[in-house]
Amino acid sequence: MIAKEEALSSNEIVSPFARQIIQNLQYQGNRNDCAPFTAATLIRALCANPLDPIQLAEEMNQPAWRGAVLVIRRIPNWATFPWGLVDVLRHYGLPANWRIRVQPTELIHHLSTPTLYLPILLSWRPLWAHVMTLVAYHPQQGFGFANTQFPQQAIDWIPQNRFLSLWKASLRCTVIVNPSGAA
Repeated sequence: MIAKEEALSSNEIVSPFARQIIQNLQYQGNRNDCAPFTAATLIRALCANPLDPIQLAEEMNQPAWRGAVLVIRRIPNWATFPWGLVDVLRHYGLPANWRIRVQPTELIHHLSTPTLYLPILLSWRPLWAHVMTLVAYHPQQGFGFANTQFPQQAIDWIPQNRFLSLWKASLRCTVIVNPSGAA
């Protein structure tokens, strides 16, 4: 990651949480647990909770009662629903919600604010989905992520056109986290 002064001169926009998220990035290896590993990364980075991502994945396999509502967070050992990711983030103290049809300009505009965006990428052929935390944007490099599939604690850059195509396939579904709203 580059220094803030360099970022401004090169038109790169960096999240104020980028450094601490990247330093706490949990590598999922060949596991199909991007949402639990992404949640664990954020909970470690922003709540100082050394949560084990494998234990979190197992926890998320089970539905959770939230008052009178039963929340099915994921298909066990496979896919996590956006509301399941929101549920676990809220459970550990991070205010979150999810929306569809989030505009790309919103991601870029709010990147330097204390709001985090976790876009859900989708491919229909072959079928797969992936979620990760947006931490940077650069007009030439594209969108930079804390990607749990990336073995290094560094920003993983995805070219803008590729990112937008994969994100569009999920109806631009995005989990939005507001760490500054944490109690």
